[in-house]
Amino acid sequence: MVLRSRKIRSTQDAEQKPRDARWHRFLSYHLGVILISLVAIACLITLRVLDPFVLREARQTAFDLLQRAEPRTYIDAPIKIVDIDERSLEKLGQWPWPRDQLAELVDRLHAAGAAAVAFDFLFVEQDRMTSSDLRPEVPAPVPRATEGGLVTISKISNDEIFADALRRGNVVLGFGSSSQVSELPPVKAGFAFTGDDPAPYITKLPGGARLLPVLADAAAGVGSVNLRADNSARAVRVVQLLWSDGEDLYPSLITESLRIAQGAQTYVVHADEGAGRVQSLRLGGFDVPTGPRGELFLYYTKYLPERYVSAADIFDNERLTALVPDLTGKIILIGTSATGLFDLHRTALGQTVPGVEMHAQAMEQIIHQQFLVRKDWTRTAEVLAMIIACLSVSLVTIFGTAQTALLVGAAISAVISLGVWYSFRDLGVLVDFSFPLGSGLAVWFVVTIFRYVVTDREKRGIRTAFSRYVHPEVLKDIERNYSHVQLGGENCDLTVMFTDVRNFTPLSERLAPEEVVSFLNRLLGRLGSEITQEAGVIDKFIGDSVMAFWNAPLRQPDHCRRACAAALKMRAAVEEMNAEQSFGLPEHVARDGPIEIGVGINTGPACVGNVGSAERFNYSAIGDAVNVAARAESACKEVGYDLVVCRSTAEQVPDFAFLDAGGVALKGKTSRVSLMVLVGDETVSGSPDFAALREKHARLLEALGRRDPSSIEEALEACRPLARRFGPKLVEFINKMPTRLEDFAAPETVELELIPAS
Repeated sequence: MVLRSRKIRSTQDAEQKPRDARWHRFLSYHLGVILISLVAIACLITLRVLDPFVLREARQTAFDLLQRAEPRTYIDAPIKIVDIDERSLEKLGQWPWPRDQLAELVDRLHAAGAAAVAFDFLFVEQDRMTSSDLRPEVPAPVPRATEGGLVTISKISNDEIFADALRRGNVVLGFGSSSQVSELPPVKAGFAFTGDDPAPYITKLPGGARLLPVLADAAAGVGSVNLRADNSARAVRVVQLLWSDGEDLYPSLITESLRIAQGAQTYVVHADEGAGRVQSLRLGGFDVPTGPRGELFLYYTKYLPERYVSAADIFDNERLTALVPDLTGKIILIGTSATGLFDLHRTALGQTVPGVEMHAQAMEQIIHQQFLVRKDWTRTAEVLAMIIACLSVSLVTIFGTAQTALLVGAAISAVISLGVWYSFRDLGVLVDFSFPLGSGLAVWFVVTIFRYVVTDREKRGIRTAFSRYVHPEVLKDIERNYSHVQLGGENCDLTVMFTDVRNFTPLSERLAPEEVVSFLNRLLGRLGSEITQEAGVIDKFIGDSVMAFWNAPLRQPDHCRRACAAALKMRAAVEEMNAEQSFGLPEHVARDGPIEIGVGINTGPACVGNVGSAERFNYSAIGDAVNVAARAESACKEVGYDLVVCRSTAEQVPDFAFLDAGGVALKGKTSRVSLMVLVGDETVSGSPDFAALREKHARLLEALGRRDPSSIEEALEACRPLARRFGPKLVEFINKMPTRLEDFAAPETVELELIPAS
């Protein structure tokens, strides 16, 4: 009992070691991929928190793509742009125009019914020109009344004339920022706010480009014409509605124009208590959701010429009369599209438009309440989408291939993109899809590189080791389940096959060396193909012999059946090549007779793994089971049949057609080994002819065991006609049985493990 328990324990330890090795490789691979994925995700989250320029630009580009896919639908709004275009400069003179001419422009617009007029220009210096010597002829202005009575325009400065025109209407002037001048113009409106005072965290002006005091005092409103400093050079994507100097708030030209047109006196700023951000702006009758620093995302329409009126048409009385319906009750923005005046900018749609149009489009958004916003949850949603995308790609990479992970990543990308599109089109919420999609792609790339450089090194070793020995489909299966492969060496039950060409030595003596090589290549190539088709591993080619085995490196529950099926296919292949004379033998050799092979198969425990030196090694099997298979192949001549199988194999394939060949004394074995001959597959086994042959063969075995000559001859006569139906080889096997009485004289000897009695 002690010896048995030790043997059982030793066997269990031998089986446990390969399992432990596989489990170790399994853990190291999966933990490695998970670790590299988590590190990559942590780096991406850190990058998102830092939000560098590249990330911001990618996000803004993603928002641009959404707008280009579906721009804002234009709805007519009470906004019109008077454009100082090339035609106006050609007709009315080069810029800058004298300010008395601008005064007339304001008067004409108000006369046409404009609700408010806003200049997208800076007036920081006095007018150095006069109307008499620098301005082309235009309709003469009407004398203006002053406190001293009627005077002509030529008696006062152009700035005073312009200021006088400003006082008579609702006019908004623009001011800009300058790091060299710190004086800001007076604020014309009041500011109220809910929550915290927003001045400390609203975008700050670096300073003010001083507006000419006489004009600043005369204007109904004053607003900043600045575009955001953080707008990309490629496109203007946001406009600032409010500015700050750290203590006081200042309106933009957009908000001031809308306030003046509505007759409102106060801005109401809604700020989050303790959050340090602006939430929205109340502007007369409009509520405007803003960004945290008081900005508005521009939601562009395509360029539309109907927004524009040429300034030259305003000075044409006939054209002005026709334009009155288009100007009445509208906010008139005065700007320029002339190339030389350098006020052209790119939109998110990729179009180049005058800067004044961006103010006009922002006003349209406010009037029609068509906004794009970033909600409080968008940043969290983007990070969560990134984590889900990265983890999904990583998990699929663990359990699948890099290609599968890429396909799953594409599916996840489609889901994210659809969600982003729904948020943009139906909710007006901007969600960044570039970060989660780019992150998922980055993690896929990192994990794939990790697998290729570190983890897939073992797979490449497996491919190198097995590519010459197994069928490509089997190799794919090995690669898919590589964690179960033990390359170093493992004990397991193997089914081993040896094949040899009969009478090869005399055959090779009659052939030239190159003819011998050609013959072997044709034959062994076909035999090897049949082995690999049955998922066998070709261990080696030894001259005219082939060694193969099954059930390693991957376990095959039907390894005995596969080996027997391969042997039958190999015999059929040789018969086919003989019939077609496809061995390429010279005629004087080919007519000597057909080429024949012998096959020996055995199943038993063996050690399989890399055998050889560190420089040169083969994946091979070693053990007594291998030796017995080789000796079984040698016994084919003695038995008189070409397919000889040990009983250990035949018992695992009970539905195939086997006949008992007796207990044969094999070289190197102290006891006889029970052999069987393989006649055919399950179809042959189920045939009536084989059933009758099996019965007659059993009687022959009984007669041989009794050594009764008359009974033996009678049994032989009964077996021969039935055996003839399965080929001449089986007849030879039957006829040779009486010459091997020693193989049938004693009961079958089985090697047993000696277990002392308890």
